[in-house]
Amino acid sequence: MSTYNIVVVGAGVTGLTTALLLSKTPANKVTVIAKHMPGDYDIEYASPWAGASYMPFGKKGSDHAEWERATWPALRDLAEHQPESGIHFQDITIHNRLKDQNTATGQWSAELTSANPWFKDFVLNFQNLPRDQLPPGIDNAQRFTSVCINTAIYLPWLVSQCMKNGCVFKRAVLKHISEAAETHHSGKKANVVVNCTGLASRTLGGVADDQVYPVRGQIMIVRNDPGSMTSISGSDDGGDEVSYIFPRAAGSCTFPNKHRRTNISQVVVL
Repeated sequence: MSTYNIVVVGAGVTGLTTALLLSKTPANKVTVIAKHMPGDYDIEYASPWAGASYMPFGKKGSDHAEWERATWPALRDLAEHQPESGIHFQDITIHNRLKDQNTATGQWSAELTSANPWFKDFVLNFQNLPRDQLPPGIDNAQRFTSVCINTAIYLPWLVSQCMKNGCVFKRAVLKHISEAAETHHSGKKANVVVNCTGLASRTLGGVADDQVYPVRGQIMIVRNDPGSMTSISGSDDGGDEVSYIFPRAAGSCTFPNKHRRTNISQVVVL
């Protein structure tokens, strides 16, 4: 049987998921190389900081929406059959203010906050809340059953599943994407290189994708249990504000506020 030497560059959730899916085919021999690995916390490494949840943002008919449609069954299966992955079912309520619709965050979340989104017949238990249940200042709200993902558990779990399938992990820093082909654990040149470097694609030689830009967010992790996940389309504090609360199964919850495009500062804004 022919084998294929594959190098996946990047060990965030995208890189690890890519490696896991590729490694399910026995003919694929997968090496994951990355500057940052699960267990690291760095501003360049987005995945450990994520809330995270399943909240579809893609517009109806877009590639983004189709990716989200394909993702939900996999997350649902993990929540039902492999809770050790750090994924569990949890209700989420999406609050919308019409005055946010022309802001950056309002436009970004337009499909999610719509009263008639494409995913309403796809997710579990979707409902539009009656007006008498809306908090002051909220024009419409939806509730459905989603999943909450504890990335501190999920990322190492992905690594463990990859290693069960024979994936090899190597820490490396590349200056050019072409270098990746020489890093396969077999010592042979890779047949395929998959770029999953995320934001680093902007500066990685041979890629240099200027369409990639950072969106800086701030999060806090606190010991509290609000009961369910919630989000709101914006804030009177600014058009780049977004707020949501994600309670994790381990007993903490995350809630971010500011999302600022192209900002890479590490200084906390209070």
